[in-house]
Order: sequence, then C-alpha cells, then structure tokens
Amino acid sequence: MRTFMMNRPISKIALLLILTTLVFSSCKDNEREMAETEMELDSLSRELALYKKTSDSLQALIEKGDMAGDYNVYYGKKFDSIEDPEAFIIEALKKKPELIPLKPKVGGKMAFRKVKVLTEEWVLGIYDDGHIEGKSIYSYHMQPDGKLKFTHITSREPEN
Repeated sequence: MRTFMMNRPISKIALLLILTTLVFSSCKDNEREMAETEMELDSLSRELALYKKTSDSLQALIEKGDMAGDYNVYYGKKFDSIEDPEAFIIEALKKKPELIPLKPKVGGKMAFRKVKVLTEEWVLGIYDDGHIEGKSIYSYHMQPDGKLKFTHITSREPEN
C-alpha cells in the first residue's frame, strides 16, 4: 500500500511536466506559424503595391489617349517570321471580342474599333457597341503554336 501511495504524487508530477511541455511546444509552433504568416502577408503586400503602381501607370497611358509619339517596338525573336508584327497583333486582338470586359447596351455588339500596340508587352484596345465606349490594356505574348495570348490588365469604362 505504501508503494502505491508514493507513486501517485510522482505520476501527477510527471503528468504535469508532460502537459507543461506540450503547452510550451504548442505556443512555439503558433509563434512560428504567426511569423511565417506575417512574412507571407508582407510579401503579398509588396506584390500588391507593385501591381497597383503598374495599374496606375497604365491608367495614365489610357488617359493620354494616343501614346505621345511613335517609336519602334522590338517584338522579339518569336515575331521574326511575321512580316508585320504590329498588324498581326492588332488583327489578333480584333478577332477576340470576348476579351472586352464591357457588356453591350440596347442590343449592340461590342467590337474593337481601334487597337494600338504600346510596347513589346502591352496593347491598348478601344471598343464600343455604338452606344458606349471603353478602353482596356492587355498584355500579350506569342504561344508555341504561333497564336497570341492576351491577358486583360486594366480598363477605363464609361462613368454612369
């Protein structure tokens, strides 16, 4: 009986030590997760600031209308086999009215009316349906199959 009584306090102490260790270990894991989350949040905040700066710059280009001068655009080796890369890009975008983010009004049909290649990466598309007009900037790149892929970057749509 005496042996049994002596082991009980030791068991409680051992259990208390194990629980204390687990609690501290869990706190350390939470601190590490919190630090990793903060680092990821900082990284995403910097990336968002970069995208906002790019979007603001592109919005300024849209505001100017005609891009303040003609200059040569170097399209890269992927366009070497194309006789007129600018015309190729313009026609490719005009064939993709589904990229227009503005919905037509009064039964109209949205279409690109004017397209201007801005740089070796961006193109400005001006579109309307006969009632409303919008402007968008798209990035573009040549795919291995020889077709262009356009990605919507930013838009300026009519104010209601």
